[in-house]
Amino acid sequence: MSEPILQVRDLSTLFTTRNGNALAVDKVSFDLKAGETLCVVGESGCGKSITALSIAGLVPYPGKVVGGEVMLGGIDLRRMTPAETSKIRGNRLSMIFQDPSSALNPVHTVGKQIAEVYRLHKGMTEAEAKAAAIKLLAAVGIPDPERRMKAYPHEMSGGMAQRIMIAMALACQPEVLIADEPTTALDVTIQAQILELMRELQKDFGTAIILITHDLGVVAEMADHVAVMYAGQVVEYADVRTLFRSPQHPYTKALLRSIPSMDAGQEMLEVIEGRVPQLTHLPQGCRFAPRCTARREVDESRCTSLVPDLLPVAPDHHSRCWLTASSATEMHKQAELL
Repeated sequence: MSEPILQVRDLSTLFTTRNGNALAVDKVSFDLKAGETLCVVGESGCGKSITALSIAGLVPYPGKVVGGEVMLGGIDLRRMTPAETSKIRGNRLSMIFQDPSSALNPVHTVGKQIAEVYRLHKGMTEAEAKAAAIKLLAAVGIPDPERRMKAYPHEMSGGMAQRIMIAMALACQPEVLIADEPTTALDVTIQAQILELMRELQKDFGTAIILITHDLGVVAEMADHVAVMYAGQVVEYADVRTLFRSPQHPYTKALLRSIPSMDAGQEMLEVIEGRVPQLTHLPQGCRFAPRCTARREVDESRCTSLVPDLLPVAPDHHSRCWLTASSATEMHKQAELL
């Protein structure tokens, strides 16, 4: 078994607000191997994007990473100086943002922006960087790359601007690529093209990908492993097939039931009652308990009094739920009796 290229351990990020401290990322942990894709999924406000920004060292003020480790190839990124981190970011670790129009500099041509990556991280001359940028534009499917080098971001369509962002992120063939909702603003056809492009480039370069999304269709298509987040915590972690075939956490089950189905018996989509709690006023016990219908069907007082840990329920499958923890314990007892 190959060693993980990225190891995240107990990563925690705090925001100081007028209403109190908000722990937007609460002890998130996972491993990522070369060539693998981890999808991080959940509702808006669950902590997906802040987790990505915390890994990349880009948490905006007044947020601050307050705990944990981010190990990239054995190097703890959290212990590096800002100058050392900037050399890693864009080189060994890159990020694609949700809105390319806000991430690209409007006053510089796209060619200049891509070439700048090569000059900063690879020490290329201006001519070498330009030639490399043209080659990369062609690789990400930009037609007539020599002419497009001279274009400005506002002259690009949404899909083409996103391809430019992918080109910039992959310029130095990073070991880890973080993609934060890279297809949200794109139509279905362009979305499929962007996802296919990411798969092809991953195959060519062996890049490990962290894909932030709320789209379970994208998860099914892209993921090797899935981390489901709720209110700043990972509530379920599994390989993608296990997650879709045998979800354990009530929140994951509710998300899957909210997907449109071709089943003739489905008259309307199911919804998850309530809303994600404010991080400054979290409920006691399980954070999903106020919205959880499963706990109402059993007599489980721990749900509203004690915070559950992320515990194994099967090999390579973890769930943060007192109900699934009880089921797993019972299964283990039965196995010991056999």
